[in-house]
Amino acid sequence: MRSYLGEVDFETIKQRFDAFWKREVLDRPLIHITAPKDKQKKSKFPVPESIEERWTNIEYVLNKMELHLENTVFLGDAVPWYWPNIGPDSFTAFLGANLSFRSEETSWADPFLEDLSGYDPVLDEDNKWWKFMNRLMDAICEVAEGNFLVGIPDLHYGGDSLVATVGAQRLIRHLFSDPEDVKKQISKLTDICIRVFESYYERTSRVQKGSITWIPAYSRGRYFALQDDFSGLVSPKMFREFFLEEQERLSRCLDNSIFHLDGPMALRNLDILLEIESVDGIQWVPGAGAKPMSEWIDVCTKVLDADKCLQISCEPDEVNFLLSKLKHEGLFLSTQCSTEKEARNTLKIAERAHRQA
Repeated sequence: MRSYLGEVDFETIKQRFDAFWKREVLDRPLIHITAPKDKQKKSKFPVPESIEERWTNIEYVLNKMELHLENTVFLGDAVPWYWPNIGPDSFTAFLGANLSFRSEETSWADPFLEDLSGYDPVLDEDNKWWKFMNRLMDAICEVAEGNFLVGIPDLHYGGDSLVATVGAQRLIRHLFSDPEDVKKQISKLTDICIRVFESYYERTSRVQKGSITWIPAYSRGRYFALQDDFSGLVSPKMFREFFLEEQERLSRCLDNSIFHLDGPMALRNLDILLEIESVDGIQWVPGAGAKPMSEWIDVCTKVLDADKCLQISCEPDEVNFLLSKLKHEGLFLSTQCSTEKEARNTLKIAERAHRQA
């Protein structure tokens, strides 16, 4: 495995992210740009027949990872990285759920309880998915040192974990029928989440300094993406009652954090999230079928004016408009281009936009 980090100016990128977390700008706004290389290398390794084996055959995962790194251009503040992944419900799988692999893009946990009454979540060190994830992380870390960064895996704790445990309708009924029980369960899940994160961070720290995750900001310290997609379905009053404490506790355990806010319904809880001093920023995702990012200037401005960082994804042709409308301090754009030429032109647009600001 060769060094992909050697192909980017990682030291300057680190400094830009230092400024980003302080809501400052080093020399231009942060922009993460990737594109497929013009000359694509073809795979020369066998593909397992079953979908599940494509997730769990570590040799295949490593081959696919290397092919991805070989075929991707990383520009701007995009850092070559790869994150161990067995799907968004892996956290709940560690607690007893079984994972169903339906495609190479995602997996799902099969609910394993009929009722949450008396549920006492426990991380079993002998759980097969927990043991597999640790093996996968070790295998990726072994080839990563000095070559690319290893991302902290996805962590769907709290309400998302309870949905994966019993299903959304049963959870909603339980919020009303036994709210204190749910609060205790969320508190225990938060404890477990911290334990899982620390295990992940300890592993990645053997081969790199700092951390990155699927929201591809770099931190010199402890960082992962906060989220609770289910909490976007409840009222601000219920969000404050059930889900605020978990975000406060988790963000206080981290050096840097960004909360993943997904979909228009979740916007009603934005004001509460902006009140949390220990949460550095918000990732705003309008959701499938929603208006493009260029039509959410009001939401973006609200986050930045609250002295929070903002991470957003956009189309390449939106970059200039967004940089002309949003302040650059604390802003982090991400875009995926279709060609190397488009990627390099997009970076020039970002550089020019800051000089003209």
